[in-house]
This record gives sequence, C-alpha cells and structure tokens, in this order.
Amino acid sequence: MPLYFSMYSQDSTMAKHDHGSKVKLLNHEIGFNTVSLIKQLVSNNPSSTLPQLPYAVVYNLYYKNSVGIRVGVGLTTGNTETYISGQTDRRVTKSNSQDVRLGISYNFIKSRRFTANVFGDYIYTHNNLYSTNTSTTQTFPNPISTLTVESNDNTVGNGGEVGVGLKYTIIKHLSIYAEVPLVFLARQTSSTTSINDSGNLSLTISSVKNSSSQIILPTTIYLVLTF
Repeated sequence: MPLYFSMYSQDSTMAKHDHGSKVKLLNHEIGFNTVSLIKQLVSNNPSSTLPQLPYAVVYNLYYKNSVGIRVGVGLTTGNTETYISGQTDRRVTKSNSQDVRLGISYNFIKSRRFTANVFGDYIYTHNNLYSTNTSTTQTFPNPISTLTVESNDNTVGNGGEVGVGLKYTIIKHLSIYAEVPLVFLARQTSSTTSINDSGNLSLTISSVKNSSSQIILPTTIYLVLTF
C-alpha cells in the first residue's frame, strides 16, 4: 500500500457572530506528496514503481470548513540511456508527464473524529514518450549500413472524476485521509516514427483515440498535519 505524507498548513480568517464568538471563514490547506518527490531524486524512471495518484502538490481552500475548491498538480520526468554491445550510439528513451486537477469539495459529515467529503474535479493529463536508436551493420563487401529509428508518442487526455473521501482525526494536529474517485478520461495519442536507413528516410504518422473509466480504490493514504 503506497503511503503519502502530506503536510497541510492551515490558515484561518476569523469573523464574529452577533454574540461575539469567532468562526473560521477560510481554511487554506497545502499538501506535498513526498513519495513522488523522493522518487524524482533517486530514480531515473519515477513511473516504473510505486503506483500512486499523479498529483505531487495539492491545495484546498474551504469556506467555513464546508465548501471549498481543490487543486492538484503533478510532474514526472524520466531519461534512460541503454548501452548496446557493438554499437557506438546508445539507445535513448525520454518520458515526461503532467497532470492537473481542479474541482470542488463539500464536507457533508463533520464530527470530532470524522470528516467525510464529496468532490468533483476536471482532470487534464499530458504524456510524452520519445526514443531513438541507431545501429550499424556491414555485410562484406558492402559498405557499412546505418539505421536510425526515432519514435515519438504524444498523449493528451481530458476528463473528470467524482468521489467521496474520509478523514479521521487521530489527535488535534494529525489525521489520515483516503478517497475513492470514479475517473472518466478521454485520450488521444499521436505517434510519429521515422526510419533513416543510410540516408533513405521513411515517416509514419498515426493517431488513436480511446476513452476509459475506472474506480480507484482507497489504497492511497494521506497523513495530514495541521497547524
């Protein structure tokens, strides 16, 4: 089960009721997915292990701890160079992805220990995968033949998600949170492949559209600090 550590800084704007008591109007929350940050530092292919939600940083703004907006942003990059015996050039693979969500949330249950919310988000995703490979061969007495293959896959997705979440307060400044989103996503992938065989160039371009929906189980746990 992947574990998320999120630090939430909470700031409040106070107002007064007629009887003089104070009530919180605005609550600011910002969380950092430290698992994603660590993977960016120690791995050259951060998407290869530890499957998780793609949002490295999330921000929530609640009004009276009831209705709020939420934003999530994620960025992953990867670069791999593979040495092939007998070849002068290495095979190079580069990948990067950006993920964004923007939506609203409503806390419909609020108690001393439990807070339950429903949410709806617009989601955007962009993924790019590029690879190039050059090989040389020679069949005597023919000259050396050089073959370079480059491929580029570019995927753009738009969709939405709805779901429910549950937060349990352990102590005053510490709680855990998990959510179950139902995700709808439509993607379009454009692929380009070029083959250069000793100066003879051929180019192939294709495009594929697909759509999907899935329920993501609450295997992602947020550890939340409030202060």
